[in-house]
Formats: sequence, C-alpha cells, structure tokens
Amino acid sequence: MIVLVPVRMFSVNFSVARGRPYSRLERRVLEEIAAQAGVAPHQGATLTSLCDIFRVHERLMVEAVVTLVGAGWVAVTSGREATFVLTDEGQQACSSGKDPASVVVAPAAPCTLVFDCTAGQLARRGEVQTVSKQEARPDLNPSTPLRIVRNALDESQIQKLLPRASGEWVRSIGRPRLVTVDRYLPVRVDLADQAITGLPRGWHQALSAEILATAQSREEELESAPDIQPNPQAAAVKGPPPAQARMPAAGPGNRPTPLSIPGRKPPAVALEAAATPQTGVTFPWLEGSGSFGSSDDGSLDQSTEAVLFAELSDEAAHQLQIAEALATAANHVLIASPTVNLEGLSKIGDAIQAAVARGVRVDVLYGATDKGTNPQDVVNLLHRIGYHAAERLGRDLLKPAKDRTGSGASLLIFDGRGGALEAIIGNYAWVGPPCSERARSIHVGGTEFMAQVARAAAGLWTWSGDPDSADRWRRVADRCQDDTAVSAARGDRLKDQVLAELIVDDEHAQVTQGSEDDSLRVGSTCRHENGFAAGIRGISVAIRHPMTAAMP
Repeated sequence: MIVLVPVRMFSVNFSVARGRPYSRLERRVLEEIAAQAGVAPHQGATLTSLCDIFRVHERLMVEAVVTLVGAGWVAVTSGREATFVLTDEGQQACSSGKDPASVVVAPAAPCTLVFDCTAGQLARRGEVQTVSKQEARPDLNPSTPLRIVRNALDESQIQKLLPRASGEWVRSIGRPRLVTVDRYLPVRVDLADQAITGLPRGWHQALSAEILATAQSREEELESAPDIQPNPQAAAVKGPPPAQARMPAAGPGNRPTPLSIPGRKPPAVALEAAATPQTGVTFPWLEGSGSFGSSDDGSLDQSTEAVLFAELSDEAAHQLQIAEALATAANHVLIASPTVNLEGLSKIGDAIQAAVARGVRVDVLYGATDKGTNPQDVVNLLHRIGYHAAERLGRDLLKPAKDRTGSGASLLIFDGRGGALEAIIGNYAWVGPPCSERARSIHVGGTEFMAQVARAAAGLWTWSGDPDSADRWRRVADRCQDDTAVSAARGDRLKDQVLAELIVDDEHAQVTQGSEDDSLRVGSTCRHENGFAAGIRGISVAIRHPMTAAMP
C-alpha cells in the first residue's frame, strides 16, 4: 500500500567560511607595532623598520602587514613613508592575546530543504523523493494528517543540514523561502511486516507510527466496504495515455471541459484516472531495493564538541547560577524561561538592574505567561528596571520579548570564564513559578556548540516577532564559529570535552531516551496541537560521553 506524507519545500541561501589562525610572525609584528607606538607615538613602525627588526624578506613582511590591516587591527598613516599604528581592535587583540581567524567568506549554492507537515521533520532535497499533488493522487492514496503548516523555518534546525566542504563552516543563514506547497512524499507500507520503504533516514522515529496507523485505517476501510476497489498500484505515474482514455471532442450537447477542449493536451495522469477511476499509482523508486529510504533507521549522530562544566539539580543551585551569570557577564545574558510571572521576575530584578548598569545586554524571553500575568505586565516591569539602571539606554540594553514564544525552552546564556560564551540548558523556569518536576540542567560551553546555541536563541527571538534581536544573536554565532576555526587550525583540545547535540523543537520527535540510549538528555519542551506553532517546541541537549552513565 502507498501512503502519502504531505510536505513543503524551502530554499535557503547561506554563506560558508574557511580560515586559519594568524601566524606567529603576524602576532610578533602586531606586538612590535604596539611597542614602537609606545616609544614614538607620532612616528609608528614602517615597513623598513619592521624588516630590519625581524630580518625577513620585504615580500613576507608586506603579507603580514596586509593581513593585519585586513583584519582591522592595523591602520596606515600617510607621510613621507607609510607608517603603521594599532586600531582600537588591534590594541584589544594585543592585550588579550587572542588570535581570530583570517576568514574568507563566500556564498554557497542555495540548499533546498523538505519539511514534513505531519511531524515537522526536515531533510535535504536529495534525500527525499517527492511528487506533485497531481502525481500523488491523494484522492486515491491515503495521506497522513496535515498538522504542521509553516511558512518559515527555524535556522537552529537548518544549520545541521546545510552542506559544506571539509574545513568550512556555515557563516550566515538567510531567511528560508517557501518555494513549493502541495507536494507529497510517497512511501510503501507492508502492514504484515510493519515495514515502511521510502522515508529518509532520521524520519522513522517521528513518522512510522503515524504512517502505519494511516495504512491500517485504509485497510480496515477497504475491508468494511468490499465494493470499494483497493489500490492495485497498477497505473504508472507517467506514460502515454491508453487508447480507451481518449476524451470525446466538444460538440452540441457535450459541454467543453479542460480535458475535451480541442487543441488542449490533457495531462497523462488525468487521462489515466479517467480510464481507471479507482486505481492508485506506482512510484518506481519504491520498487525492489527502495533506494530512497528503508526501514533501517540508523542513528544520525550530529554531535559537536562541547565542554561539560557541571550538572544543576535543585532550586538553590539554579538561583545561585543565574545570580552569578548576571554578576559576572561582560556583554551578554539571555534568559529564556518556559513560563513567567511577575513574582519570579522580581526575584532577579535587582541582579538584572546591576548587570544593565554595567552595560551588559540582557534578553528575557518566555514561552508562556502564568495565570494572572500578561506580556504587557512583563514588558512594563522590565522597562522600569532598565530605566532605573541606565535611564534611556536601559531600553536598548534590556530587551524583553513583547510576546510569548510558545516554547518550553529553559535556557541561560552568558559570557563567562575568560569572556567565552556558556549556556545552561534544562527544565528550570528562571522567571516563573516552581515546576512540579525536579529542576535539572546542564552547564555547557565550547565555541562550536555555543554557535548552535546562539542560533537557537535567534530562533526564539524570531518566534517572539523581534527580528532585530534575532540578528544580534546570529552575529554572536558567527563569532563563535570564527573562534572554532582558530582552535581547529591550532589543534587545541577542550578540557572536560564531551560530544553534545543540541535538539530543537520538532527534532525531539526523532529522539527517545530509553535503556538502550547511553546519552544523558536534559531539556524542556511543550506540544502545541493547533495554530502556527503546532508541533513540539523546546530545547534539549544530549550529552554523549562514556562518563554520562555514572551521572545521577
């Protein structure tokens, strides 16, 4: 039996980057320019003086200086001989000792993604064989329910699917553009063996039960009404129309129709339907070996390197952690809570005010409001806190979501140890009422993993309807990826390294945690049955490490 899964297709423009850390020579040249500016602030280093000091060929020195100028670390002043001085960014780089990547960014070929409208799964176009509504014949073949209708996609899921070459990373992701609706993924179902052929890898966990239920329902329908012809799968999708399918020409008493208007060539599938009115269609790629999918749903491990700092397991630990994050953050704090009420928000109001007074940008998002609280109450309270902290600048530094995100995500992001971005992911309501479940979160870091977390933060802002704040977190993600490129090129190894996968929204339908799953998974989600937010909304992290089995 053929079962149809309704899908939509999106086109995504994105850019990739590749780079390397600065060489030791470039670092030394930067330090020498800084030293000469300290001795002779009005003169600065020249190409001649630098070549004399380092005793290298002029061409090599030119390459080093051009690299530093291109990075924005060194500026060239005019005069009898060009001199080099540090910019503000160069002074910061020189004092911090950090080496960013020398990055080359280039646009990649657009990627087309297929979105399943029943369970919200995503796959690359090349992994899914879809057909148009005309070819699929949903009037003859049963179809899974159309539950999730999206006109936009969350980039935190998209970033895992975008192709890039070895040594490249995704630098920026454009807004996904809906290009096709009313398409279907046909799959073959064998109810006797409970086997499904034609699903892409990774979709079985989310869709198998739904597909089998749809097939079983059609089977029972056919058995209860034997006069209804079952799908014999006899007609081909494409091919020349049979002779008996020719339609009569228009004439007196015979009203012209789209299939009988003289000179119009009718579609082959429509003619087949006229010849065999209750016949299904076959899809050759589902015959035999089933090259476009099988029942084997091998695990798609999309883990990245991360740092595991600690596990938080009670109310006191979470309150201590958010107080520390707000007290020590240098630039960013993002608080995403499954719920919010004014009492929970007021508990950390003083800490938020102190952070904003130091110039820290604080974002507050929430999936739902507690009973008796509405979004405008939250906005008004945070605006007062921001004004008391920094007057008019407070509204720029303290950003409350104006509407609910609909997500069950519990997320705290801040730039902690040495300025590196860190996150706490779990089920704790940071600004809401105490949860009936035991509070449990994971404190993680690592630039590669945090790039994904920053894009998840951008996705939360997108759902709240504030694209400007989403852009800011996209830029944070770009910086994390640049830092990852530097570490990879230098061969740095993370301390307390683990493999971690960020699981976002409908990706949760792919993942079940049972006795056979050796990963530690922590997070919070909620399910919506209706509206634009229908599906699973939330964020989790799966830690895959030999030591996770020993953790409580």
